[in-house]
Amino acid sequence: MNGKALTPREKRVRRHNVSTLVAFLSFAVWITAFTALEAEFGAVRGFTSMLFLAALVVMFTTRNADEYTAAIWRAGTSLAFVVTVGFMFFAPFIEGFLDGLFEGFTEQPTERDLDTGELLPLVALASFFIANAWTRIRGTF
Repeated sequence: MNGKALTPREKRVRRHNVSTLVAFLSFAVWITAFTALEAEFGAVRGFTSMLFLAALVVMFTTRNADEYTAAIWRAGTSLAFVVTVGFMFFAPFIEGFLDGLFEGFTEQPTERDLDTGELLPLVALASFFIANAWTRIRGTF
């Protein structure tokens, strides 16, 4: 560093960037523990949930730190909204179509496998972080 003190705006931007990385990593660890290691790592899921919640609070409070972070936040929330609405409307249709298709081929009755209500928050958060990362990599302007 150049030895100069950071301005309040630069501190908010830095807090937002660090909390975005912490939230993404804790979300990834939480999803991994939730899907692959369900019963063994309850403490890991609890710790990453609290870390994720704290990082989201910091991200939300510093989302308008400057124009760049505001644009990244808008890109993430916009895509998360579109993906969430699309998932709500089209996931049950696609599952029903595929179940009917497989039922016709195998002549075995199928059941509803996809619980969209349970997966919806995960889809929304994952799409937010994907859009956030893509916007950071690609640039916003």
